[in-house]
Amino acid sequence: MQASEASDVSTNVGHFRLVLYLNFASATIIVYDYLLTVGLEVHHLWPKQGWNLIRIMFFVNRYLPFIDITLGLWAEFVPSMTTQGCTLVDRLAGWSFCFSIALSEVILTMRTWSLWKTKRWSGTALVVFYLSCWTPIVVVFGTFLMNANVRSFQLQQYGGCIILPENINLYLCWILVLVYDTGIMILMVLAVTKPYAQMLLKSGGSSALVRTLYRDGITYYFALFVLSVMNIATIVVLPGDLVNLFTVLQRAIHSTLTSRVILHLREQAEHNILFDPLAVK
Repeated sequence: MQASEASDVSTNVGHFRLVLYLNFASATIIVYDYLLTVGLEVHHLWPKQGWNLIRIMFFVNRYLPFIDITLGLWAEFVPSMTTQGCTLVDRLAGWSFCFSIALSEVILTMRTWSLWKTKRWSGTALVVFYLSCWTPIVVVFGTFLMNANVRSFQLQQYGGCIILPENINLYLCWILVLVYDTGIMILMVLAVTKPYAQMLLKSGGSSALVRTLYRDGITYYFALFVLSVMNIATIVVLPGDLVNLFTVLQRAIHSTLTSRVILHLREQAEHNILFDPLAVK
């Protein structure tokens, strides 16, 4: 092996370890948040009978990260993994990530719609907005996965799968996610302005529930705004093998905050049955 090739391999391994550390941190966030909120889940969701769309989406959003993040970490720790195996795992984990984030956005969009449902046009407008952003996201992301150069490697004590993307247009996905989240946040803020807040309170809604909707929504979208910007900057500025540096972290934040939004709404709605958006029965 020539000196330049050895240097390239060493650099790639260093980047691989950095991504691995952040992925472990993201997995830790998922587990830690689950332990903090499992009591709310048991109290508000487990005893309920029957299934509806929101309840199904909650459990998929809640538990799918344990599968796809574990799958991704497993691929990064198996030195004997073949290139074909790495490619398969990368595509399975990638589509799972994409589906999960899209599902989280659906849940938060429905929460936003609950604030605007007095307007007949709001549901149609939100569906059109969602499809106009997420259709190109799926197309661009699918192209990225198909063109990614996924390899297995083993160097001394390190081994696993490494991604060397041939197409870094993935930043377009994060730009569209940023646009969508910003639009939804604006709609949420407008919905919780004084006239709407007064309407909720006059109809029997509690001020605590209004504050919960507003607080969780602002926290959620601010966190995703920051992470989307970080992902865009990473893809545009840093080397190609760091393209997924913050992907798993954003995946973890999407899942945990979306779960918290539903759990907090159920917690407040338990004491306020007259206004119960996103009811999970």
